[in-house]
Amino acid sequence: MKTKVEEYNSSLIDEIFESISPKEEKKIKSKMLLAAKIEDAMKAKGWNKTKLLEATGQKNASVATRWFSGTHNFTHDTLFDIQEALGVNLLSIKETKEEVVVKYHIVVQSTPSFHKQNNWKRTNKRVKFTSQIHSFNTSMIIAEA
Repeated sequence: MKTKVEEYNSSLIDEIFESISPKEEKKIKSKMLLAAKIEDAMKAKGWNKTKLLEATGQKNASVATRWFSGTHNFTHDTLFDIQEALGVNLLSIKETKEEVVVKYHIVVQSTPSFHKQNNWKRTNKRVKFTSQIHSFNTSMIIAEA
């Protein structure tokens, strides 16, 4: 026997959906994804709701119902307890970015380049030699330290 699915239209439901702001919609989606992540981590460990409640020190079963409703506003402490029990990260606090520092060892060698024109002068029984430096030949070695 085939069951016919009927589409239900209601102006009231349409009004409710239209009244939700984009920000509120993001909050709801985030809460539902968090509840799904907790449930997936439980399944991966082979845990049921009772085991999670025990591991987090909760006694009331209705707490788990609220947690998995997808609308629960978790406290930081509750999320911390759940993530410790399940071994997953639920509190993704942004850490400072690691700065990469690269050190270089630089050796600069410079030698004067003399002009070939030398000047010899004779003054009072002395000989004076002068030469002019016109440039330097420079070499540089850069290596990662």
